[in-house]
Amino acid sequence: MALEAINEIKSAEAKADEMIKEATLKSKEIVQKASDEAEQKYNEVISAAKEECNRVMENALAEGNKVAEPILEKGKQESENIYNISDDKKNNAVKLVVERIVKVNGNC
Repeated sequence: MALEAINEIKSAEAKADEMIKEATLKSKEIVQKASDEAEQKYNEVISAAKEECNRVMENALAEGNKVAEPILEKGKQESENIYNISDDKKNNAVKLVVERIVKVNGNC
């Protein structure tokens, strides 16, 4: 009887050890799976954030170009107007500058 009880206890201990091993293995699998899923979700979130960032930057750049276009066009037109000034106006400006210099700096 005592021998049977000892054998049953050994059997129960063996089953308990096996259950502990299985539980430990299962817990490691669960932790690994959770870690993999977390990494996948993290990568998805980062990817989505980068896409959103790129979209916002592209929209801002397009809006900035849209706002800057008339300003650049006006500056280009003004520079062309200055470049294409008539010879009469250039000569008059030169005369005016020369007269002022002569009057200020002495008699010539």
